[in-house]
Amino acid sequence: MAYLLLASAASAQSGGAGTSAANFLQLGFGARPLGMAEAFAPVANDASALYYNPAGLAYPRAADAKSSAGDFEILASQALLTQGVSMTQAGFVKRPFGVSLTHMSLGGIEQRTTETAAPEATVGASGTALGVTYGRKIGVVGVGITGKYIRETIANYSASAYAVDLGALYRFENRPISLGFSIVNMGTQIRYVEQGYPLPMVARFGAAYGLTREFPHALVLQFDKPRDEGLAARLGFEYLGFGPIALRAGYRTYSGQQRAAALGKTLGSTASGLADFYGMSLGAGLRTPYGDLDYALLPSGELGTAHRMSFKFNFGGKKAAPAAKGAAK
Repeated sequence: MAYLLLASAASAQSGGAGTSAANFLQLGFGARPLGMAEAFAPVANDASALYYNPAGLAYPRAADAKSSAGDFEILASQALLTQGVSMTQAGFVKRPFGVSLTHMSLGGIEQRTTETAAPEATVGASGTALGVTYGRKIGVVGVGITGKYIRETIANYSASAYAVDLGALYRFENRPISLGFSIVNMGTQIRYVEQGYPLPMVARFGAAYGLTREFPHALVLQFDKPRDEGLAARLGFEYLGFGPIALRAGYRTYSGQQRAAALGKTLGSTASGLADFYGMSLGAGLRTPYGDLDYALLPSGELGTAHRMSFKFNFGGKKAAPAAKGAAK
C-alpha cells in the first residue's frame, strides 16, 4: 500500500490514470517544453531532447541571433509542483552523447495499516531516473536511444527498473517542417514485495513548423498515446520576435473524466481562478549568447498551480553563421 501513495501522488501531477509505477517520469523536463504543453518531440533542438526525443542529439544544436550553438550544453531545472512535490533535473549534452538525471521528492505522507486507523507515522518518498543518450544520422533521418535506470523509495520500501527510449527525427531540407516520433519508458516492471507495476510508457508523434533562420518561431502539433490513457493531443507555440524574450503557450487535451476529476467536479467542487485553465500552459524565456533562463506556469486544477524554472548554459561554441534557407540543422 505504501507504493500506491507515491504512484497516486505523482499521477495526480501528470493527469495520469495512476495504474503505472514511476509516474514522476511523466512530469516533463525543462521549462521551455513545458511552456509549450510538452509538444516537443518534433522540435528536440536543445538539451530537453534527452527526455522528449533522443534523436535530437543526432543534429547540431540550432543557434539564433540571441543564443550560441555551444559544443557543451547543460540544463538545470527546479520544479515547485503541487501538493508538496519538488523535483530537480539536470542534463548534460555533448552531441551526439548526453546524460540526464531526474530526482523527485515528496514528504508528509501519512502511513496507515487500515483506511480508518489513525496515522502511525509520517514518511517521505522519492523517485530517481538516470539516463544515457546517443543519437546519430542514418541517411537523412536522425535516430536516438536512451538507456535508463529508475529507482523509487517510500518509507522503508525501494524498487528499481530499467528502461529504454527510442526516437526518430526528420527535418525537411527545403521546408520549415520537422517530423518527430519517440516511444519512452519501455522497460521492466517495478516490483514492491511481490507485486509488479509497469512503467508509464508513452508513444509520441508530431510535426513542427518553423525553426529556421527566416522563421525561428515554432508551431507544433503532437499526439501522445500513454500506456494507461487514451490518445491526447498537444498544441504548442513559441514566439521569438521580442529580441531576447521568448513567449510560449500550449494546450493539452484530457478526457472528460480526467478533467472533471482534476477540477474537483466529481466531488461537487467548482473550479475558479487559474484552475479554469487546466490543460493550458504558459511560458517565457530570456535568451543570451551564454544560455537561456526559462519559466513555465502550469495550472493543475484543484491541486493548484505548478511552477517550473530551468537554466541552460552553453560552453565552447561560437555564434553560428547564417544558415541557408530551410530548416536549421
